[in-house]
Amino acid sequence: MRPAKLVREFLHDPIKTLQSISRKYGDISHFKFGRQHVYLINNPDYIEKVLVYDHRNFTKGKRLQLAKALLGEGLVTSEGDLHNRQRQIIQPIFHPKQIAAYGKTITDHASTLNQKWKDGDTRDMLKEMMQLTLSIICKSVLNYDVESEAEDVGKALTICRNYSKRLQSPLGQVLNKIPILPDVRGAKKAREDLDKLVYGLIKERRKRPEYDIKSYDDLLTRLLQAQDTTTESMPKDGGKSTITSSTGATSPPSGMSDRQVRDEVMTIFIAGHETTANALTWTFYLLSQNPNIEEKLLYELRTVIDNNRTPTVYDIPKLKFTDKILRESMRLYPPVWSMGRYVDNDYTLGKYTIPAGSTIMMSQFLMHHDPRYYSEPERFNPERWSSEAKSILPRFSYFPFGGGIRGCIGESFAWMEGILVIATICRQWRTRLVPGHRVELDPAITLRPRYGMRMKLVRRNV
Repeated sequence: MRPAKLVREFLHDPIKTLQSISRKYGDISHFKFGRQHVYLINNPDYIEKVLVYDHRNFTKGKRLQLAKALLGEGLVTSEGDLHNRQRQIIQPIFHPKQIAAYGKTITDHASTLNQKWKDGDTRDMLKEMMQLTLSIICKSVLNYDVESEAEDVGKALTICRNYSKRLQSPLGQVLNKIPILPDVRGAKKAREDLDKLVYGLIKERRKRPEYDIKSYDDLLTRLLQAQDTTTESMPKDGGKSTITSSTGATSPPSGMSDRQVRDEVMTIFIAGHETTANALTWTFYLLSQNPNIEEKLLYELRTVIDNNRTPTVYDIPKLKFTDKILRESMRLYPPVWSMGRYVDNDYTLGKYTIPAGSTIMMSQFLMHHDPRYYSEPERFNPERWSSEAKSILPRFSYFPFGGGIRGCIGESFAWMEGILVIATICRQWRTRLVPGHRVELDPAITLRPRYGMRMKLVRRNV
């Protein structure tokens, strides 16, 4: 296939294009995307080598490099020592005991949504889940009530997300240099609005008298403490600085600039809510198309959560079928559908040597739909996730949260949030896709439904 034709097909339908390449060429495929050499890896053992055992030979792929326009040097996009230090600061927020404490925040917000909805309403479930998960992540991890601003923040995030998608094309890179175009102006304004919110949050938090970990343990406080406890903090404009040791050697300071704090908060805004919102949206869609599975879910919810009470974290181990539904939903529609790595040094994989400067591409979507590992891969079948079946699957035949040293730090939080939201909402509501609504994949950095997900709400008799 000529490179120009491949680029056109990829930009039109990247998932279909990659599926076609992998079916034709197998576990390792090579193609050129413009001037870039790309190696598509479609083997779970090879993916494990890249993400786990040999991760030091790779850096983030081009798409996440482009995401720096919005995320900056946050945990998702940073590399090396900076990434490791950021992860150490953020990790305690997602400790299992800390995560359990967020359970009530999740169910409180989901219950509030239940109360806002009315029988017979038609809602865009994607929009509803985006606002819900944004409110949850802000309150639980940042201790910030974003309720009144959730819609505006969601719009700004969507504008930035869509513009980031456009930047992935060669034409998008050219258009980005023309500041008078409406899309360019709109993306700039959206980012400015988000920056104003985040920097305002940083400024407001510094004024609080309880600005310490013991009384106010959230991510923003930890980031600000990391900034303030350094011997010599970095410049507030995010510029570079160094600390000189007794030996005369220099190294980066341990503190964070305001810009770095902003980058981490922005990363939490996006990575902490959009992926879960997508997973929940696709789950409600799949349940609407499979009423027999929905009835089995309802039976479990009514059995485990008696007297119509609100679910709690203590119910989660008993909600085994609910877990299978969410797991199967993320198999069919992985919130992050692909990932890439830039090859720093020549790398041998199987019988091939992948040259330095190339890009390795791995697709959760392709692996999750591979008939070698999943019978009837296009069918929504939560029952496939028995303990025995999970035990024999190759590790990276299913990896919706990535893996290795860069695996999603919030994976446990996302699982808990997904199960509790499903349990809270599905106890009260049945969702039905609006007749004629077009359901189509929109594969950018995350996998959204292109036209949203308009659904009719039907209140259950409980």
